[in-house]
Amino acid sequence: MEVRSFEVYGFKIEVHAGGRRVWPPSFKRFVNDKMDSGELNVGDVMKTCNVSQSLVYKWRSDVRRAGTRRTARREELVFSEVVVEEQEHSETAEIDADTGQIHLRFKELNLALPTSYPVDNLVKIILAVEARA
Repeated sequence: MEVRSFEVYGFKIEVHAGGRRVWPPSFKRFVNDKMDSGELNVGDVMKTCNVSQSLVYKWRSDVRRAGTRRTARREELVFSEVVVEEQEHSETAEIDADTGQIHLRFKELNLALPTSYPVDNLVKIILAVEARA
């Protein structure tokens, strides 16, 4: 199968034997960025690339959809939910008024920390124990 190509805005666009042009994601991001900055408009892209208006808008939609997935995945990896329950006694954490310590209980680990222990570090400990640090 013969694959021809041509160049638009410095990008190599492949044209398959049936005439189908393959627009790479990097090209779509480039077009989207240039349109967002005002350097290009829909008419410029339509004329230069010989494509329809709906295809240009589809590229923009593809770029935005791909961007939101990446963001959602990154946030999923970075953040962990911490739930604070207002109970007198919790199965996993309790404060011992006599010793002034916070007791954390996990499946295979019990920790005793001072009540003045920084919350940020406490979150790091919880993430590490959950193996998501």
